[in-house]
Amino acid sequence: MLRNLTPLLMAVLIGVAVFAGMQARHYASKFEDAQAEIIRGEERAEALLEHQRWQRRRVEALGAALNERDKQMQRDTQLMGLVRSAARRLEQEDAETVDWASQPVPSAVGSWVRQLTTEDGDSAGGDVADDARVSGESASSTEPKGNEQP
Repeated sequence: MLRNLTPLLMAVLIGVAVFAGMQARHYASKFEDAQAEIIRGEERAEALLEHQRWQRRRVEALGAALNERDKQMQRDTQLMGLVRSAARRLEQEDAETVDWASQPVPSAVGSWVRQLTTEDGDSAGGDVADDARVSGESASSTEPKGNEQP
């Protein structure tokens, strides 16, 4: 009976070994697939992080430009106030300027000034700046270098 049992045990052991080998290959394949998916996920995460870094640099550059613009606007507002007060003093104190200021304003100038005062503050004088540009000269870009998206 031991002789009949030995070949049967060998067959069972071989079957178990074959099954275990098949399972091992199956799990190894799943493991490799999972590793490849992890690598793809890490690559996507790195690309997203680089894009986020680019956006952060862009926002910082734009914020710095806006801060500089605000400072320049404050300086310009102060300068315009000084010029206006100097013009008012000149208009009141200088005899030649008083004579000139009391003359009638040409109708074209008067209508242009009235048009400026009726427009809203955002567009007032906007066409004047465009007209002041030399023909053939283009507006320069305010985009700092290095703004290309990764």
